Amino acid sequence: MGAMLSEGWCVAKSDGSSTIACPLHALEFDQTGSTVLLGSNKATKSLLKPLELIIQGDLIWSYGGVEPKMPIPNVLNEFAAKYEFAGVAGECSVKTDLLSMLLNMHDYNHQNGTHRPLFEIERIDFKRFIDQRLHSHSYYDMPRAQPKWQDLLKNPALLEMPKVIRAHLENYFPAIVIFHGEAPIGTIKQCHIFVPEFETHTRTYVLAYGRFKNPVFRLLKNNVLKFAATVVEQDADILGKLYADSPQHIKLNNEVGMDWVRRNFANFSEMTNSRS
Repeated sequence: MGAMLSEGWCVAKSDGSSTIACPLHALEFDQTGSTVLLGSNKATKSLLKPLELIIQGDLIWSYGGVEPKMPIPNVLNEFAAKYEFAGVAGECSVKTDLLSMLLNMHDYNHQNGTHRPLFEIERIDFKRFIDQRLHSHSYYDMPRAQPKWQDLLKNPALLEMPKVIRAHLENYFPAIVIFHGEAPIGTIKQCHIFVPEFETHTRTYVLAYGRFKNPVFRLLKNNVLKFAATVVEQDADILGKLYADSPQHIKLNNEVGMDWVRRNFANFSEMTNSRS
């Protein structure tokens, strides 16, 4: 029926094995992908094809049964070695295709619209874009309005935000966008991950790492996760309200990141084959 087993739960068995229960009918699937139908003792044929997993520290990767065309980025392993893991935030399925999701993440003009209620961003001062083919960097400043006391009472974490957010986005096409940030509490690394579920849906979540200036500031790391979760919620909300397949009628300044996405998306197969 198309339900995602990742939304189900694990069931421990007395013999030490375990199964994964489907969230729709609670059918339990074993490691072969077989299940036992209700009212029957007969197992079904295997419905899953095992995937080869690549384990790197706390990270588990898979090429999904497809021949590898490019190496796995090592940047997340580097973060795990140098920074404290703050947690996972904003995991959800967004009703949009992967290309639209990536265009939104690289639309640097959307920050002071989509995320205005959270950060009170006044404008975007774009600095530079470094194109390294499937890897890129973008730098821009986002001056913020002084938050009102009502906003501070509602969200005290705003006190942790600098007056000017100096954004550095590091991009690994097509699945990872990393926000490198500095705040009064320390250095923040927010790693946005994108996984195409099917043509019209993309799953996204954020892995957050930090180096906190004071042990007391570790108590505030949950605020970092809340910020990341809110950003994902706001992006998911606006993406779900865009007109599907509507052509772009107005080209704004500083769309170099979006051009980078479109070019790589159109040539991804050719580019990866040239590196294999």
